[in-house]
Amino acid sequence: MNIGSIATRYSRALFEEAREKSVDKYIYDYLGALYNNISAVPEAQKVLLNPRTKKDHKFKLLLIASGLKQDEKGNKPVSSANGADLYQRFLWLVMKHNRINLMRFIIFVYQDMYRKHHNIDHVIFATAKEIDKPLEQKVIDKIHTITGREVELETRIKPDLIGGFWVVVDDKLYDFSYRTRLQNIRKSLWNK
Repeated sequence: MNIGSIATRYSRALFEEAREKSVDKYIYDYLGALYNNISAVPEAQKVLLNPRTKKDHKFKLLLIASGLKQDEKGNKPVSSANGADLYQRFLWLVMKHNRINLMRFIIFVYQDMYRKHHNIDHVIFATAKEIDKPLEQKVIDKIHTITGREVELETRIKPDLIGGFWVVVDDKLYDFSYRTRLQNIRKSLWNK
């Protein structure tokens, strides 16, 4: 079966129910935290994909990585107001059907659906060095002015750019890096 279609079915079902209950933003945040935290710790990915790891342990790891805490007795947090109950049921469903290996795809599809529904552009902005918050806000404001959409900015540090920046908006790369300028100069010199 096609991995993309399976992930899309899970994501669509979750998104539709989350929208119906007005908790789609909470689910979006939980999934974003899960992706960021699991990506940052490669060992966590191995634990989740290991068939010997008990489902209770996997579930606890998923909750913690999603930013949901358990109480001292190990009870799961349950709240319908912030979508925690729906999110937990969804995680159990994914684990029950042994689809934990598709979580990354499920997250991407859900995020895409959420962004389209709420008119949000996910923009990647890469520079050679870290930028400060005022400059980050200027980038957001400029892109918002151009697109007219809300902007969710993801910054990346790419020292190989040497200077300048590149930005990805609507899956289009705009490259204003010194590295690319130098490469273009080198190509033009070789072509003469």
